[in-house]
Amino acid sequence: MTGLEEKQELLAHHVRLVARGKSFGLFVAGPGGLGKSKTIAETLAAEGITPVLLNSHVTPLSLYQTLFFNRKDSIIWLDDCDSIYANMMILGLLRSALWGQGERIVTYTSTQLPEGLPRSFPFDSRIVFCANKLPKKNEAFKAVLSRVDCFTLDSTNDELIEQMRLLANRGMNKLTPAQCHEVVDFIEQNAGPRRLSMRLYEPSLRKLEYAMTAGIDWRDLVKSQLEQLGQQDNIPKPVNTQEHDLTCLREALKQFPESVKDQERFWHKATGKSRASFFRVKKAFEKGK
Repeated sequence: MTGLEEKQELLAHHVRLVARGKSFGLFVAGPGGLGKSKTIAETLAAEGITPVLLNSHVTPLSLYQTLFFNRKDSIIWLDDCDSIYANMMILGLLRSALWGQGERIVTYTSTQLPEGLPRSFPFDSRIVFCANKLPKKNEAFKAVLSRVDCFTLDSTNDELIEQMRLLANRGMNKLTPAQCHEVVDFIEQNAGPRRLSMRLYEPSLRKLEYAMTAGIDWRDLVKSQLEQLGQQDNIPKPVNTQEHDLTCLREALKQFPESVKDQERFWHKATGKSRASFFRVKKAFEKGK
């Protein structure tokens, strides 16, 4: 497994805990494009569960109705609903649905309640909810988190490049693996301090396909997309990452000439990059001697 796949598999275990009734709920945080939704959907499907999905805009009343009509042994999935975590009424409903003394009782006292909808009911289902970032300075949200399991799916640029290389081995449509790897190499070399996303991979390959038919340089198309990405938090722009990688490799070879394992450990600590990247840089270094 790549580093990202290992994290996705750990997330899948957390989802299984909810699916099998071992946990009342799960909150998943992390930037877009890392596979949060894909991992959750595939894991629930493998467990034979079709979740009740709410995304985009959700009001307190619509959430209350959803909780009521799916109150027995269901999984409600709130996806791409970041704005709801600042709504105090919604947070109150989630707190009640996820914890209680004995039964979990959800209450909604309002004249807006449709006819036939009770003002309270016991809730016996589970909830999975996601956000790109953890809401800060929100005590009510912290109270919700204290009632569920929490998991943050994050990844370094190096782990994302490693994942892209794995996908590149398969090629895409009429593109060969070699062509796909060329695109990944370009992304890696031009990422700089920007935060990459797996959502960049396939669109970049489609730009190559288009450029081949239009007779233009695909690099300009891909670079224009890279320039739109935000920077990683607290990461200064490196002067020359390739030279730094080689300097660290030379030092690793000097200190541990007989142990590849120690070389890789030293290099990883110095660069923060993956084992796969170490062997790629080492191979290029030895080839260029």
